[in-house]
Amino acid sequence: MNRYSCLSGMNFKAGTSREQISMMSSDALISCDNPVRVIDMFVELLDLDSLGFSKTKLSKEGRAPYHAKHLLRLFYYGYINKIRSSRKLEAECVRNVELWWLIYQLTPSYHTIADFRKDNADAFKKAFKVFVAFLRGEELFDGKVIAVDGTKIRAQNNKKNNFNEAKFARSQEYIDSKVEEYIMELDPCDALEDKQASELKKKDVAKKLEELKDRKQYYTELKERMEKSGEKQISLSDPQSRSLPLNDVVTEVSFNIQAVVDSKHSLVLDLDTINTTDQGQLCNMSLKAMEALEVKEITVLADKGYNTGKDLQDCKEAGITTIVPPIERTNKNIDPAYQTSEFVYDIQQDTYTCPQGAILTTNGDQYEKARKGRASYQVKKYVTDQCFSCPAKALCTKGKRREIERSEYQDVVDENNKRTKENMLLYKIRQLIIEHIFGTVKRSWGYTYTLVKGIKNVNTEMSIIFTVYNIRRAMSILGVKELITRLKAKKSAGKAQKQGILKYCMHYCNPGTAIAA
Repeated sequence: MNRYSCLSGMNFKAGTSREQISMMSSDALISCDNPVRVIDMFVELLDLDSLGFSKTKLSKEGRAPYHAKHLLRLFYYGYINKIRSSRKLEAECVRNVELWWLIYQLTPSYHTIADFRKDNADAFKKAFKVFVAFLRGEELFDGKVIAVDGTKIRAQNNKKNNFNEAKFARSQEYIDSKVEEYIMELDPCDALEDKQASELKKKDVAKKLEELKDRKQYYTELKERMEKSGEKQISLSDPQSRSLPLNDVVTEVSFNIQAVVDSKHSLVLDLDTINTTDQGQLCNMSLKAMEALEVKEITVLADKGYNTGKDLQDCKEAGITTIVPPIERTNKNIDPAYQTSEFVYDIQQDTYTCPQGAILTTNGDQYEKARKGRASYQVKKYVTDQCFSCPAKALCTKGKRREIERSEYQDVVDENNKRTKENMLLYKIRQLIIEHIFGTVKRSWGYTYTLVKGIKNVNTEMSIIFTVYNIRRAMSILGVKELITRLKAKKSAGKAQKQGILKYCMHYCNPGTAIAA
Protein backbone atom coordinates (compact mmCIF):
# COMPACT_ATOMS: atom_id res chain seq x y z
CA MET A 1 0.00 0.00 0.00
CA ASN A 2 1.50 3.34 -1.00
CA ARG A 3 1.34 6.60 0.96
CA TYR A 4 -1.47 7.98 -1.22
CA SER A 5 -3.67 4.94 -0.52
CA CYS A 6 -3.15 5.28 3.23
CA LEU A 7 -4.19 8.90 3.25
CA SER A 8 -7.20 8.37 1.01
CA GLY A 9 -8.62 5.84 3.49
CA MET A 10 -8.73 8.36 6.25
CA ASN A 11 -11.19 11.21 6.78
CA PHE A 12 -9.02 13.72 4.90
CA LYS A 13 -9.89 15.07 1.47
CA ALA A 14 -8.17 12.92 -1.11
CA GLY A 15 -6.45 14.39 -4.15
CA THR A 16 -5.78 12.75 -7.48
CA SER A 17 -3.09 10.14 -7.63
CA ARG A 18 0.18 11.29 -9.16
CA GLU A 19 0.25 8.17 -11.30
CA GLN A 20 -3.26 8.79 -12.67
CA ILE A 21 -3.32 9.46 -16.41
CA SER A 22 -5.76 12.25 -17.30
CA MET A 23 -7.11 13.41 -20.64
CA MET A 24 -7.66 17.18 -20.30
CA SER A 25 -6.80 20.15 -22.47
CA SER A 26 -5.01 23.16 -20.98
CA ASP A 27 -7.98 25.30 -22.04
CA ALA A 28 -10.20 23.39 -19.61
CA LEU A 29 -7.94 24.54 -16.76
CA ILE A 30 -8.47 28.25 -17.54
CA SER A 31 -11.85 29.65 -16.52
CA CYS A 32 -13.75 31.90 -18.91
CA ASP A 33 -13.26 34.91 -16.61
CA ASN A 34 -9.56 34.38 -16.01
CA PRO A 35 -7.61 37.65 -16.58
CA VAL A 36 -5.09 35.74 -18.66
CA ARG A 37 -7.72 35.60 -21.43
CA VAL A 38 -7.77 39.42 -21.53
CA ILE A 39 -4.03 39.50 -22.21
CA ASP A 40 -4.42 36.86 -24.93
CA MET A 41 -7.23 38.75 -26.65
CA PHE A 42 -5.44 42.11 -26.50
CA VAL A 43 -2.29 40.71 -28.08
CA GLU A 44 -4.41 39.10 -30.81
CA LEU A 45 -5.84 42.56 -31.54
CA LEU A 46 -2.39 44.01 -32.24
CA ASP A 47 -0.71 44.10 -35.62
CA LEU A 48 2.77 43.40 -34.25
CA ASP A 49 4.50 43.87 -37.57
CA SER A 50 3.02 47.37 -38.07
CA LEU A 51 3.93 48.32 -34.50
CA GLY A 52 7.55 47.44 -35.18
CA PHE A 53 8.02 44.34 -33.03
CA SER A 54 10.90 42.05 -33.91
CA LYS A 55 10.45 38.29 -34.32
CA THR A 56 7.37 38.63 -36.51
CA LYS A 57 8.90 37.23 -39.71
CA LEU A 58 10.48 33.83 -40.25
CA SER A 59 14.04 33.73 -41.55
CA LYS A 60 14.94 31.22 -44.25
CA GLU A 61 18.01 30.08 -42.35
CA GLY A 62 18.81 29.28 -38.76
CA ARG A 63 16.82 27.94 -35.87
CA ALA A 64 13.12 28.85 -35.70
CA PRO A 65 12.58 31.80 -33.31
CA TYR A 66 9.84 32.39 -30.76
CA HIS A 67 7.09 34.54 -32.26
CA ALA A 68 6.75 38.07 -30.86
CA LYS A 69 3.14 37.52 -29.78
CA HIS A 70 4.15 34.76 -27.37
CA LEU A 71 6.94 36.83 -25.80
CA LEU A 72 4.64 39.87 -25.60
CA ARG A 73 1.99 37.80 -23.81
CA LEU A 74 4.69 36.54 -21.44
CA PHE A 75 5.76 40.06 -20.50
CA TYR A 76 2.23 41.33 -19.94
CA TYR A 77 1.38 38.28 -17.85
CA GLY A 78 4.58 38.63 -15.80
CA TYR A 79 4.23 42.34 -15.06
CA ILE A 80 0.55 42.09 -14.17
CA ASN A 81 1.45 39.33 -11.69
CA LYS A 82 4.51 41.12 -10.20
CA ILE A 83 7.01 38.92 -12.06
CA ARG A 84 9.40 40.88 -14.28
CA SER A 85 12.84 39.28 -13.95
CA SER A 86 13.70 37.38 -17.13
CA ARG A 87 15.05 34.46 -15.09
CA LYS A 88 11.86 34.28 -13.01
CA LEU A 89 9.74 34.46 -16.16
CA GLU A 90 11.79 31.58 -17.60
CA ALA A 91 11.01 29.53 -14.48
CA GLU A 92 7.29 30.40 -14.64
CA CYS A 93 7.07 29.10 -18.20
CA VAL A 94 7.94 25.63 -16.89
CA ARG A 95 5.68 25.49 -13.81
CA ASN A 96 2.81 27.95 -14.35
CA VAL A 97 -0.36 26.39 -15.75
CA GLU A 98 -1.73 29.76 -16.91
CA LEU A 99 1.43 30.37 -18.93
CA TRP A 100 1.21 26.87 -20.41
CA TRP A 101 -2.14 27.95 -21.82
CA LEU A 102 -1.12 31.50 -22.73
CA ILE A 103 2.07 30.72 -24.68
CA TYR A 104 1.29 27.13 -25.73
CA GLN A 105 3.77 25.51 -23.30
CA LEU A 106 6.72 27.24 -24.91
CA THR A 107 9.80 27.67 -22.69
CA PRO A 108 12.01 30.54 -23.93
CA SER A 109 15.31 31.12 -22.13
CA TYR A 110 15.90 34.12 -19.91
CA HIS A 111 18.29 35.55 -22.52
CA THR A 112 15.62 35.44 -25.23
CA ILE A 113 13.13 37.09 -22.86
CA ALA A 114 15.51 39.88 -21.82
CA ASP A 115 16.60 40.58 -25.41
CA PHE A 116 12.97 40.93 -26.55
CA ARG A 117 12.36 43.71 -24.01
CA LYS A 118 15.61 45.44 -24.97
CA ASP A 119 15.06 45.20 -28.74
CA ASN A 120 11.47 46.48 -28.83
CA ALA A 121 11.58 49.76 -26.91
CA ASP A 122 9.49 51.77 -29.38
CA ALA A 123 7.10 48.92 -30.13
CA PHE A 124 6.14 48.45 -26.47
CA LYS A 125 5.26 52.16 -26.26
CA LYS A 126 3.13 51.92 -29.40
CA ALA A 127 1.30 48.89 -27.99
CA PHE A 128 0.54 50.94 -24.87
CA LYS A 129 -0.97 53.64 -27.06
CA VAL A 130 -3.10 51.14 -28.99
CA PHE A 131 -4.75 50.09 -25.72
CA VAL A 132 -5.28 53.77 -24.86
CA ALA A 133 -6.99 54.18 -28.24
CA PHE A 134 -9.17 51.16 -27.47
CA LEU A 135 -10.15 52.63 -24.08
CA ARG A 136 -11.04 55.93 -25.73
CA GLY A 137 -13.24 54.09 -28.22
CA GLU A 138 -15.05 52.41 -25.33
CA GLU A 139 -15.75 55.87 -23.80
CA LEU A 140 -13.81 55.19 -20.60
CA PHE A 141 -12.27 58.67 -20.60
CA ASP A 142 -13.81 61.92 -19.41
CA GLY A 143 -11.69 63.94 -21.82
CA LYS A 144 -12.18 67.22 -19.96
CA VAL A 145 -10.02 67.11 -16.82
CA ILE A 146 -6.64 65.45 -16.49
CA ALA A 147 -3.93 65.32 -13.83
CA VAL A 148 -0.16 65.39 -14.31
CA ASP A 149 2.45 64.26 -11.82
CA GLY A 150 5.79 62.51 -11.56
CA THR A 151 7.27 59.84 -9.33
CA LYS A 152 10.86 58.76 -8.74
CA ILE A 153 11.88 55.20 -9.48
CA ARG A 154 15.30 54.02 -8.29
CA ALA A 155 17.91 53.44 -10.97
CA GLN A 156 20.44 50.61 -11.25
CA ASN A 157 23.09 52.93 -9.82
CA ASN A 158 24.30 53.02 -6.22
CA LYS A 159 24.62 56.39 -4.47
CA LYS A 160 28.34 55.70 -4.09
CA ASN A 161 28.63 55.63 -7.88
CA ASN A 162 27.04 59.05 -8.34
CA PHE A 163 29.17 62.20 -8.06
CA ASN A 164 28.67 65.95 -8.18
CA GLU A 165 30.80 69.01 -7.45
CA ALA A 166 30.17 68.90 -3.70
CA LYS A 167 30.94 65.18 -3.48
CA PHE A 168 34.21 65.63 -5.36
CA ALA A 169 35.20 68.42 -2.97
CA ARG A 170 34.44 66.26 0.08
CA SER A 171 36.42 63.36 -1.39
CA GLN A 172 39.46 65.52 -2.12
CA GLU A 173 39.29 67.03 1.37
CA TYR A 174 39.16 63.58 2.94
CA ILE A 175 42.12 62.33 0.88
CA ASP A 176 44.21 65.39 1.77
CA SER A 177 43.50 64.91 5.48
CA LYS A 178 44.49 61.22 5.30
CA VAL A 179 47.71 62.11 3.47
CA GLU A 180 48.65 64.54 6.23
CA GLU A 181 47.82 61.90 8.83
CA TYR A 182 50.09 59.29 7.20
CA ILE A 183 52.95 61.75 6.71
CA MET A 184 52.83 62.55 10.41
CA GLU A 185 53.19 58.82 11.13
CA LEU A 186 56.53 58.76 9.32
CA ASP A 187 58.33 60.97 11.88
CA PRO A 188 58.01 58.55 14.83
CA CYS A 189 59.32 55.75 12.61
CA ASP A 190 62.85 57.22 12.62
CA ALA A 191 62.89 57.15 16.43
CA LEU A 192 62.16 53.42 16.60
CA GLU A 193 65.14 51.37 17.86
CA ASP A 194 63.97 48.37 15.84
CA LYS A 195 65.18 49.33 12.37
CA GLN A 196 63.36 46.42 10.73
CA ALA A 197 60.03 47.51 12.27
CA SER A 198 60.77 51.06 11.19
CA GLU A 199 61.30 50.02 7.56
CA LEU A 200 58.13 47.91 7.53
CA LYS A 201 56.12 50.82 8.92
CA LYS A 202 57.54 53.16 6.27
CA LYS A 203 56.69 50.71 3.48
CA ASP A 204 53.14 50.34 4.80
CA VAL A 205 52.65 54.12 4.95
CA ALA A 206 54.19 54.57 1.49
CA LYS A 207 51.77 51.98 0.08
CA LYS A 208 48.78 53.78 1.61
CA LEU A 209 50.00 57.12 0.28
CA GLU A 210 50.31 55.63 -3.21
CA GLU A 211 46.73 54.29 -2.98
CA LEU A 212 45.47 57.72 -1.92
CA LYS A 213 47.37 59.31 -4.81
CA ASP A 214 45.71 56.91 -7.28
CA ARG A 215 42.30 57.58 -5.77
CA LYS A 216 42.81 61.33 -6.00
CA GLN A 217 43.80 60.98 -9.65
CA TYR A 218 40.70 58.84 -10.26
CA TYR A 219 38.40 61.50 -8.77
CA THR A 220 40.18 64.23 -10.75
CA GLU A 221 39.58 62.35 -14.02
CA LEU A 222 35.92 61.78 -13.13
CA LYS A 223 35.47 65.47 -12.39
CA GLU A 224 37.04 66.38 -15.75
CA ARG A 225 34.66 63.97 -17.50
CA MET A 226 31.69 65.59 -15.76
CA GLU A 227 32.80 69.12 -16.65
CA LYS A 228 33.49 68.12 -20.26
CA SER A 229 29.97 66.69 -20.60
CA GLY A 230 28.43 69.93 -19.32
CA GLU A 231 26.42 68.01 -16.71
CA LYS A 232 26.32 68.75 -12.99
CA GLN A 233 26.38 65.06 -12.05
CA ILE A 234 28.04 61.89 -13.26
CA SER A 235 26.77 58.35 -12.65
CA LEU A 236 29.00 55.35 -13.30
CA SER A 237 26.66 52.32 -13.45
CA ASP A 238 23.85 54.01 -15.35
CA PRO A 239 25.25 57.20 -16.95
CA GLN A 240 21.76 58.63 -17.60
CA SER A 241 20.51 58.31 -14.01
CA ARG A 242 20.64 61.33 -11.72
CA SER A 243 20.41 62.05 -8.00
CA LEU A 244 16.91 63.53 -7.65
CA PRO A 245 15.11 64.85 -4.54
CA LEU A 246 12.45 62.59 -3.05
CA ASN A 247 11.54 65.28 -0.52
CA ASP A 248 13.16 68.28 1.14
CA VAL A 249 16.03 66.29 2.69
CA VAL A 250 16.26 62.89 0.93
CA THR A 251 17.71 62.26 -2.53
CA GLU A 252 17.95 59.06 -4.55
CA VAL A 253 19.76 58.11 -7.76
CA SER A 254 16.71 57.58 -9.90
CA PHE A 255 14.57 58.50 -12.90
CA ASN A 256 11.51 60.76 -12.86
CA ILE A 257 8.46 59.01 -14.36
CA GLN A 258 5.96 61.51 -15.72
CA ALA A 259 2.36 60.38 -16.16
CA VAL A 260 -0.83 62.07 -17.29
CA VAL A 261 -4.12 60.53 -16.16
CA ASP A 262 -7.77 61.01 -17.10
CA SER A 263 -10.10 62.02 -14.26
CA LYS A 264 -12.94 59.59 -14.97
CA HIS A 265 -11.35 56.25 -14.05
CA SER A 266 -7.69 57.15 -13.33
CA LEU A 267 -6.56 55.53 -16.59
CA VAL A 268 -3.12 56.50 -17.87
CA LEU A 269 -3.14 58.51 -21.11
CA ASP A 270 0.61 58.79 -21.62
CA LEU A 271 3.96 58.64 -19.86
CA ASP A 272 7.53 59.79 -20.22
CA THR A 273 10.84 59.14 -18.46
CA ILE A 274 13.19 62.00 -17.63
CA ASN A 275 16.19 62.51 -15.32
CA THR A 276 15.32 66.04 -14.17
CA THR A 277 12.66 67.59 -11.93
CA ASP A 278 9.00 68.21 -12.83
CA GLN A 279 9.63 71.78 -13.97
CA GLY A 280 8.94 72.32 -17.66
CA GLN A 281 6.82 69.17 -18.10
CA LEU A 282 3.31 70.58 -17.63
CA CYS A 283 2.62 71.62 -21.22
CA ASN A 284 4.55 68.69 -22.68
CA MET A 285 2.48 66.06 -20.84
CA SER A 286 -0.80 67.94 -21.33
CA LEU A 287 -0.25 68.00 -25.09
CA LYS A 288 0.36 64.25 -25.03
CA ALA A 289 -2.97 63.83 -23.24
CA MET A 290 -4.81 66.01 -25.77
CA GLU A 291 -3.32 63.92 -28.55
CA ALA A 292 -4.51 60.71 -26.88
CA LEU A 293 -8.00 62.08 -26.23
CA GLU A 294 -8.26 63.82 -29.61
CA VAL A 295 -9.46 67.07 -28.04
CA LYS A 296 -8.50 70.69 -28.68
CA GLU A 297 -8.84 71.97 -25.12
CA ILE A 298 -8.39 70.46 -21.68
CA THR A 299 -8.13 71.37 -17.99
CA VAL A 300 -5.01 70.13 -16.24
CA LEU A 301 -4.40 69.72 -12.51
CA ALA A 302 -0.84 69.65 -11.19
CA ASP A 303 1.03 70.39 -7.97
CA LYS A 304 3.14 73.52 -7.40
CA GLY A 305 6.29 71.81 -8.69
CA TYR A 306 4.91 72.43 -12.21
CA ASN A 307 4.26 76.14 -11.69
CA THR A 308 6.65 77.98 -14.01
CA GLY A 309 5.75 81.08 -16.01
CA LYS A 310 7.02 79.74 -19.35
CA ASP A 311 5.05 76.50 -18.99
CA LEU A 312 1.85 78.30 -17.99
CA GLN A 313 2.23 80.59 -21.01
CA ASP A 314 2.75 77.63 -23.35
CA CYS A 315 -0.34 75.94 -21.91
CA LYS A 316 -2.48 79.01 -22.46
CA GLU A 317 -1.40 79.26 -26.10
CA ALA A 318 -2.17 75.54 -26.60
CA GLY A 319 -5.72 75.76 -25.22
CA ILE A 320 -4.85 74.14 -21.90
CA THR A 321 -6.54 75.54 -18.79
CA THR A 322 -4.18 75.20 -15.84
CA ILE A 323 -5.05 74.77 -12.18
CA VAL A 324 -1.66 74.76 -10.49
CA PRO A 325 -1.06 76.29 -7.03
CA PRO A 326 1.66 78.95 -6.77
CA ILE A 327 5.03 78.46 -5.14
CA GLU A 328 4.97 80.58 -2.00
CA ARG A 329 8.14 82.65 -1.85
CA THR A 330 8.87 84.80 1.19
CA ASN A 331 11.88 86.85 2.19
CA LYS A 332 12.86 86.20 5.81
CA ASN A 333 14.48 89.63 6.01
CA ILE A 334 11.22 91.39 5.20
CA ASP A 335 8.23 91.92 7.46
CA PRO A 336 5.18 89.81 6.43
CA ALA A 337 3.19 93.00 5.80
CA TYR A 338 5.74 94.09 3.16
CA GLN A 339 6.20 90.89 1.17
CA THR A 340 5.97 91.21 -2.62
CA SER A 341 2.47 89.72 -2.60
CA GLU A 342 1.29 92.77 -0.56
CA PHE A 343 2.22 95.19 -3.38
CA VAL A 344 -0.79 95.90 -5.63
CA TYR A 345 -0.24 96.00 -9.38
CA ASP A 346 -2.16 98.45 -11.61
CA ILE A 347 -2.34 96.95 -15.09
CA GLN A 348 -3.57 100.21 -16.66
CA GLN A 349 -0.78 102.39 -15.27
CA ASP A 350 1.83 99.61 -15.15
CA THR A 351 2.75 100.53 -11.59
CA TYR A 352 2.87 98.93 -8.14
CA THR A 353 1.46 100.48 -4.97
CA CYS A 354 3.25 99.58 -1.75
CA PRO A 355 1.49 99.06 1.64
CA GLN A 356 2.49 102.64 2.57
CA GLY A 357 0.75 104.02 -0.53
CA ALA A 358 3.87 104.89 -2.54
CA ILE A 359 3.77 104.30 -6.33
CA LEU A 360 6.59 102.20 -7.81
CA THR A 361 7.23 102.87 -11.51
CA THR A 362 9.39 101.28 -14.21
CA ASN A 363 11.59 102.67 -16.97
CA GLY A 364 10.14 100.03 -19.31
CA ASP A 365 13.44 98.23 -19.91
CA GLN A 366 13.57 94.42 -19.86
CA TYR A 367 16.32 92.67 -17.88
CA GLU A 368 17.34 89.05 -18.26
CA LYS A 369 17.08 86.86 -15.16
CA ALA A 370 17.70 83.19 -14.50
CA ARG A 371 16.96 81.02 -11.47
CA LYS A 372 19.04 77.93 -10.74
CA GLY A 373 17.94 75.03 -12.91
CA ARG A 374 15.59 77.11 -15.09
CA ALA A 375 15.79 78.88 -18.41
CA SER A 376 16.33 82.63 -18.34
CA TYR A 377 13.41 85.05 -18.71
CA GLN A 378 12.77 88.80 -18.94
CA VAL A 379 11.74 91.04 -16.03
CA LYS A 380 10.87 94.70 -15.53
CA LYS A 381 11.97 96.51 -12.37
CA TYR A 382 9.82 98.91 -10.35
CA VAL A 383 11.19 101.44 -7.80
CA THR A 384 10.25 104.70 -6.07
CA ASP A 385 12.31 107.50 -4.53
CA GLN A 386 9.89 107.66 -1.61
CA CYS A 387 11.78 104.73 -0.08
CA PHE A 388 14.52 107.12 1.06
CA SER A 389 12.15 108.94 3.45
CA CYS A 390 9.76 106.07 4.23
CA PRO A 391 9.31 105.45 8.02
CA ALA A 392 8.77 101.70 7.35
CA LYS A 393 11.90 101.24 5.24
CA ALA A 394 13.56 98.97 7.81
CA LEU A 395 10.58 96.59 7.62
CA CYS A 396 10.53 96.59 3.83
CA THR A 397 14.14 96.36 2.61
CA LYS A 398 17.73 96.13 3.78
CA GLY A 399 18.96 98.00 0.69
CA LYS A 400 18.80 101.65 -0.31
CA ARG A 401 15.28 101.23 -1.68
CA ARG A 402 12.77 98.47 -2.43
CA GLU A 403 12.82 96.96 -5.93
CA ILE A 404 9.96 94.87 -7.33
CA GLU A 405 10.54 92.61 -10.33
CA ARG A 406 7.74 91.65 -12.70
CA SER A 407 8.27 88.65 -14.97
CA GLU A 408 7.22 88.67 -18.62
CA TYR A 409 4.92 85.76 -17.67
CA GLN A 410 3.40 87.44 -14.61
CA ASP A 411 0.01 88.08 -16.27
CA VAL A 412 -0.55 84.41 -17.06
CA VAL A 413 0.81 83.42 -13.63
CA ASP A 414 -1.70 85.73 -11.96
CA GLU A 415 -4.52 84.29 -14.10
CA ASN A 416 -3.57 80.76 -13.08
CA ASN A 417 -3.26 81.67 -9.40
CA LYS A 418 -6.66 83.37 -9.38
CA ARG A 419 -8.26 80.43 -11.21
CA THR A 420 -6.68 77.94 -8.79
CA LYS A 421 -7.96 79.85 -5.78
CA GLU A 422 -11.48 79.83 -7.22
CA ASN A 423 -11.37 76.09 -8.01
CA MET A 424 -9.78 74.57 -4.92
CA LEU A 425 -12.48 71.90 -4.68
CA LEU A 426 -11.56 70.72 -8.18
CA TYR A 427 -7.85 70.87 -7.40
CA LYS A 428 -8.30 68.70 -4.31
CA ILE A 429 -9.32 65.72 -6.44
CA ARG A 430 -5.89 65.79 -8.11
CA GLN A 431 -4.45 63.32 -5.63
CA LEU A 432 -7.42 60.98 -6.06
CA ILE A 433 -6.80 60.93 -9.80
CA ILE A 434 -3.03 60.68 -10.16
CA GLU A 435 -1.74 59.23 -6.89
CA HIS A 436 -3.90 56.15 -7.43
CA ILE A 437 -1.65 54.85 -10.19
CA PHE A 438 1.59 55.50 -8.31
CA GLY A 439 0.20 53.87 -5.17
CA THR A 440 -0.81 50.79 -7.15
CA VAL A 441 2.40 50.48 -9.15
CA LYS A 442 4.89 51.28 -6.37
CA ARG A 443 3.22 50.24 -3.14
CA SER A 444 0.90 47.39 -4.19
CA TRP A 445 3.03 45.92 -6.98
CA GLY A 446 6.42 46.83 -5.53
CA TYR A 447 7.80 48.47 -8.67
CA THR A 448 9.90 51.04 -6.81
CA TYR A 449 13.02 50.43 -8.91
CA THR A 450 13.84 49.65 -12.51
CA LEU A 451 15.57 46.52 -13.78
CA VAL A 452 17.14 48.21 -16.81
CA LYS A 453 19.55 51.05 -17.55
CA GLY A 454 19.19 54.17 -19.70
CA ILE A 455 16.20 56.47 -20.22
CA LYS A 456 14.98 54.64 -23.33
CA ASN A 457 15.00 51.22 -21.68
CA VAL A 458 13.41 52.55 -18.48
CA ASN A 459 10.68 54.14 -20.60
CA THR A 460 10.13 50.72 -22.22
CA GLU A 461 9.68 49.07 -18.84
CA MET A 462 7.31 51.81 -17.69
CA SER A 463 5.31 51.38 -20.92
CA ILE A 464 4.81 47.71 -20.01
CA ILE A 465 3.91 48.56 -16.40
CA PHE A 466 1.36 51.23 -17.36
CA THR A 467 -0.12 49.01 -20.10
CA VAL A 468 -0.85 46.26 -17.58
CA TYR A 469 -2.05 48.90 -15.10
CA ASN A 470 -4.61 50.07 -17.67
CA ILE A 471 -5.57 46.45 -18.42
CA ARG A 472 -6.03 45.67 -14.74
CA ARG A 473 -7.97 48.92 -14.23
CA ALA A 474 -10.23 48.19 -17.21
CA MET A 475 -10.95 44.74 -15.79
CA SER A 476 -12.00 46.36 -12.49
CA ILE A 477 -14.26 48.86 -14.29
CA LEU A 478 -15.91 46.58 -16.87
CA GLY A 479 -15.33 43.13 -15.47
CA VAL A 480 -13.21 40.47 -17.14
CA LYS A 481 -15.97 38.94 -19.26
CA GLU A 482 -17.20 42.31 -20.53
CA LEU A 483 -13.67 43.44 -21.40
CA ILE A 484 -13.04 40.20 -23.29
CA THR A 485 -16.33 40.69 -25.14
CA ARG A 486 -15.39 44.22 -26.17
CA LEU A 487 -11.91 43.16 -27.28
CA LYS A 488 -13.44 40.35 -29.34
CA ALA A 489 -15.88 42.81 -30.89
CA LYS A 490 -13.01 45.10 -31.81
CA LYS A 491 -11.09 42.18 -33.29
CA SER A 492 -14.04 40.97 -35.34
CA ALA A 493 -15.06 44.49 -36.43
CA GLY A 494 -13.12 43.98 -39.61
CA LYS A 495 -9.76 44.83 -41.04
CA ALA A 496 -10.75 48.42 -41.85
CA GLN A 497 -11.60 49.32 -38.27
CA LYS A 498 -8.46 47.58 -37.01
CA GLN A 499 -6.38 49.51 -39.49
CA GLY A 500 -8.05 52.70 -38.28
CA ILE A 501 -6.79 52.06 -34.76
CA LEU A 502 -3.29 51.38 -36.07
CA LYS A 503 -3.31 54.52 -38.21
CA TYR A 504 -4.30 56.51 -35.14
CA CYS A 505 -1.51 54.86 -33.17
CA MET A 506 1.10 55.67 -35.81
CA HIS A 507 -0.13 59.30 -35.86
CA TYR A 508 -0.14 59.34 -32.05
CA CYS A 509 3.43 58.06 -31.89
CA ASN A 510 4.55 60.35 -34.73
CA PRO A 511 2.37 63.51 -34.51
CA GLY A 512 3.72 64.86 -37.78
CA THR A 513 2.13 61.97 -39.68
CA ALA A 514 -1.28 62.72 -41.16
CA ILE A 515 -4.12 60.23 -40.62
CA ALA A 516 -5.21 58.88 -43.97
CA ALA A 517 -8.87 58.67 -44.77
